[in-house]
Amino acid sequence: MTIDEIKSYLLQNFDDLNIVKAKDDLFFMHQDNGKLPFVTLITKDNEYDSVSNLDREGFYRLNFCMDKEAFKSKFGNLTNKKGIEAYMNVGIDFTKEDTLLPHPTYGSMNWVCVVNPSKKTFETIKKDLESSFKILKRNKS
Repeated sequence: MTIDEIKSYLLQNFDDLNIVKAKDDLFFMHQDNGKLPFVTLITKDNEYDSVSNLDREGFYRLNFCMDKEAFKSKFGNLTNKKGIEAYMNVGIDFTKEDTLLPHPTYGSMNWVCVVNPSKKTFETIKKDLESSFKILKRNKS
């Protein structure tokens, strides 16, 4: 899928989203929660995160928070570490395309990522996006 296809899907299916742009990265924020993004689309490596090698032409990473139980069922056995970057050094190839993975930095907070998701993979995560959006709306800042 392209970034534009994901952007269109999000704007058509989730109410009250604002897009914050930082360079070419997109942060989809619910209008009642301006502190925590619902979804991010990251297009380049930066000083804090380069493990997905996004500086390759045409690469981007979709990131979002999952329901705690869903995250645990998918990734709960990968590490017992807590805190930022808990999943960073457990042998995950964060450059792998079209695969749902724990987020390299925020996995311990139930965030996941997919580098260049296909339409098929995106279809499989739509329910997780819906759950995430409900959580976000419940936790308004």
